[in-house]
Amino acid sequence: MNPLTEQLHHLRLRLTHPANRPLPEITTETGPTLRGWVLRLALLVLTPLLLFTAAGRTPDIPDGVTWTIAALSTGLLLARPTPTTAGGTVVVAAVLFWGFTTEPLDPWALAVALLAYLLTRITWWAAHVPLHGRVEISALLVGWRRDLAVLACTGLLGALAMLVSGATVPGAVLIAALAIVGIAFLALATGGATRDDGRS
Repeated sequence: MNPLTEQLHHLRLRLTHPANRPLPEITTETGPTLRGWVLRLALLVLTPLLLFTAAGRTPDIPDGVTWTIAALSTGLLLARPTPTTAGGTVVVAAVLFWGFTTEPLDPWALAVALLAYLLTRITWWAAHVPLHGRVEISALLVGWRRDLAVLACTGLLGALAMLVSGATVPGAVLIAALAIVGIAFLALATGGATRDDGRS
């Protein structure tokens, strides 16, 4: 085989090799999307709302302490939106709510729990979507039935507890406890589809 034929042969092999072929053009379409910074904006609103709601039920906490805690927690969540920072914020809210009082269970605890649930879910998404990235709204709504059931049941329990907080109803505490356990199981259930909530 002469040099010219050999070069042509090598050229043909190089052009026909799958690794050397040009990649095909692919067009994809996405549904409506949401920017990552919108999720951070939601955290900017939800974090202080959660902490002020929790601290507002404990009159002994100075306003300066509440503002400082809210500012630090919000800044930390915006800088590092991870399940760990979200869990830490929820724990701080619980301490503000229950740590300085010996009163019985306050019905507002369920409102705080509702805000904490929302904060945890949004933090998970903020951790997975870059600031300038996009996420499809349909992806955000995966498992929306479960989330809506948790939020609705929590809000309903809180409203009912506030209505009857001045009355003594035998067995009401047991019923409320069973309802909360039911909500917890509902929140942890995956149903028929797998849902990735990230590493804890």
